[in-house]
Amino acid sequence: MSVAVEATVARLPLPSHFSHAEQSFSIKKLSRSVPPLPPSKGCPPLSRLFPHQPSPFTPLSQSLNKSPPPSSEYDPNKQQTYFNQCFTNLGLLGRGSFGEVFKVQSNKDGHKYAVKRSAHRFRGNTERSRSLREARNHERLCPHPHILNFVAAWEECGRLYIQTELCSTTLLLHAENQPPAAWNYLCDLLSALEHLHSHGFVHLDLKPANVLITESGRLKLADFGLLFQFNQKDGEQTVKDDIQEGDPRYMAPELLRGEYGPAADVFSLGVSILELACNLEVPNGGDGWQQLRQGCLPAEFTSGLSPEFQRILKVMLAPEPSKRPTVLELLSLPCVKKQRWKRRIYLTIVETVLALVFLCQVCCLHNIETLNISPSPYHRSPAHTPNHSVLREWPSCHLPLTPSSINSFNSCHDLSPNGSPIHTSILSRQTYGKSEERSGRKWVRAEELLPRPNFEPKNLLSLFEETSCDGQS
Repeated sequence: MSVAVEATVARLPLPSHFSHAEQSFSIKKLSRSVPPLPPSKGCPPLSRLFPHQPSPFTPLSQSLNKSPPPSSEYDPNKQQTYFNQCFTNLGLLGRGSFGEVFKVQSNKDGHKYAVKRSAHRFRGNTERSRSLREARNHERLCPHPHILNFVAAWEECGRLYIQTELCSTTLLLHAENQPPAAWNYLCDLLSALEHLHSHGFVHLDLKPANVLITESGRLKLADFGLLFQFNQKDGEQTVKDDIQEGDPRYMAPELLRGEYGPAADVFSLGVSILELACNLEVPNGGDGWQQLRQGCLPAEFTSGLSPEFQRILKVMLAPEPSKRPTVLELLSLPCVKKQRWKRRIYLTIVETVLALVFLCQVCCLHNIETLNISPSPYHRSPAHTPNHSVLREWPSCHLPLTPSSINSFNSCHDLSPNGSPIHTSILSRQTYGKSEERSGRKWVRAEELLPRPNFEPKNLLSLFEETSCDGQS
């Protein structure tokens, strides 16, 4: 009788999902690099059927159209581009999917600027028009202390070049290395948005990477590729379908419905300030992204903020655009007014000090260039014997026909052939008498007072030998 033994096989445990395994929010990483833009496989930049012909220098801004570069600075017949002829490249500031930013020095005025060049050549009219829109939008803006200054723009070799003022770094990199000053960031960016919204523009791509910082610490809003002009009279959200959205991490929820207005910039500014103040890694999607669009702030990160600052962030991140305050309403808050006044005083003091330091440096360089720092003949070593041929060429410190000039040269001691000093009084009387007989005047020129040596210098040994020979004879 056989007994069947059933083999028991141990089954694999079923995976269990834990709710705390995935966190909605996390601390910001120390640094994050943007991967390079992958090449397009469907449309290569260079075609074999249609050979590429590099486009010449084409000015796009009014500054270059009104005052084109002179022939001494830019020669179109040369193989070098306008960028290489008119600027001295001082190094690469940054690189990303948008292109490259260089630190340059202008050969025209000697000032330093930043030049942004597109990442690759235009692959069609659509891409070209989208790239040129950034330069035209930036030029349309009026100058403002918290808006990046536009200088010029041009197209060459199928690429776009935008010349702007030079800044130190971006707000994203500065906030990672410096302690956050959330109130300063909020006041500066509110001033920038006030300028844009008052002129009927919406940025639509506000984030810390698009904010630059000057040497004095002033924030400058940049990157106006998605700038949109809304109807300022109605003050309502504009529905558009052909507008490109910005970074989804900072995008307002109404943009998904195609509604564009100033309230979208207020929401993006609230997310940016929350990221900088709390050192928060803004989620790109998932539950954390939804929580921010529902007006829920992570309490574990915002607990260190002041209550009034939390209330400001809460209203800026309201889900409905109509419930968000405008930029003017935010600037009218007492706490914001107080911080904005302190910020203005601080920037005024710092920029004044920097201007004075720069002025002192310019004055010092100017004085060094104007001074004659060649070795002067008046400064000689004590061992140097006076050469009368050189002394005769020296300019006199006094007038040439005055008694003071005669007395000044009488102070010079000359050696006689026997090595004893000549009495300058006798020498001056002899020279004075001869000149008086010759010219009939009582005054003589200083050059005539200098004696002319009529002997050749000898060493002590030769003088001793001559003396001994005279004694023997």
